[in-house]
Amino acid sequence: MKNIEDLFCFRRSTRKFREDPIPDEAIRKIIDAGLTAPLAMGNDKTTHITVVQNREVLEAIRKCCMKESRKAPGKMLDSLYGAPAFIILSVADVSDDHIEYCDVACVIENMILEATNLSLGSCYIWGCLRKLRKSPETMAKLCIPEGYEILSAMVCGYPEKPLEAREKKSRITVNMI
Repeated sequence: MKNIEDLFCFRRSTRKFREDPIPDEAIRKIIDAGLTAPLAMGNDKTTHITVVQNREVLEAIRKCCMKESRKAPGKMLDSLYGAPAFIILSVADVSDDHIEYCDVACVIENMILEATNLSLGSCYIWGCLRKLRKSPETMAKLCIPEGYEILSAMVCGYPEKPLEAREKKSRITVNMI
């Protein structure tokens, strides 16, 4: 990307990916971007990142997390959109104020922006995680440290179509005082 404004315009949710694996160097850059995210005091010691690229494990997650299409009832959809990488954020000792959800959102946004910078597509994943957490067989394949709970995730990979800039829209109201 040329500049930060371009990065923001090209960042969008990708829901169709090619099967091509992501090079280790690109995954490392994405993770490094996540590691620079702001976290509440001390939460860097209780936050964990799991990167899943193993095709067999991805397939187990897909089977576990299939969802029914709202547009075509009865049709089941891949919650990971065919992405070759699934990155999970887990936390130990979730606090009463749940600040850890904000922390992992910051980590994921940094990783999504770096994926965009590398011309990779990405999508924030939330809805299917309840099914994943309720599947002991699938959870065991993820090797998440004991005592950690999955809070959020993202997928990334080469988009089926190249990323395109989107038009900036004023969808959020702003009140300046």
